[in-house]
Amino acid sequence: MAKTTKQIGDKLESEFAKYMKSELDWDKVRVGAHLSGRDNNKGAAVDIIGERLDERGKRFHSIGIIFIITSLTLCFFSGLYAIYEIDNYGVGFLIFAVLFLISSIVYLKLSDKYNKENAWVECKNLKNKVNINHISKSIREFNDYMVSKDKEYKFEYHYFVSASGYVENALKYAIDNGLICYEYDGKSFKRTGYWE
Repeated sequence: MAKTTKQIGDKLESEFAKYMKSELDWDKVRVGAHLSGRDNNKGAAVDIIGERLDERGKRFHSIGIIFIITSLTLCFFSGLYAIYEIDNYGVGFLIFAVLFLISSIVYLKLSDKYNKENAWVECKNLKNKVNINHISKSIREFNDYMVSKDKEYKFEYHYFVSASGYVENALKYAIDNGLICYEYDGKSFKRTGYWE
């Protein structure tokens, strides 16, 4: 039985979502998102959204882990001190260590929540090469979201994936507008540029 256009498109999206996690270091991917824009209340269908910690988030995450390890160590030693030397110093030190542990966990959670970056991905599995209209539509929807009041996602990357290649002027237009373009040959993804 022949695959439908949707099934063919879904396969490309699924393959690139896996590639994003394994090769492009995205922590999470979401296939089939729908986001509203400023001028388009119905919203745009986004094939894939990627999410990961940004550079600041990675630094804060590392600091948070160090804080948690330090506070756990303090809890352990202050607990031992409080058990063997029952006095106000031991109990006070244990309370401080527990509060430091709680603060470290809150710091880690907040830094992971507010220091993320996202990727917007458009995938096209067409019989013909991607043309400038496909690129223009993706750029328009991306920009419409960026000026909307919806701040759930912080898009820093805009990918365009084609299984049939690009018309030359479409590829140039995409790259000139900051899109990261990939081609899929049925087995692997290759980043493509205007100048090789």
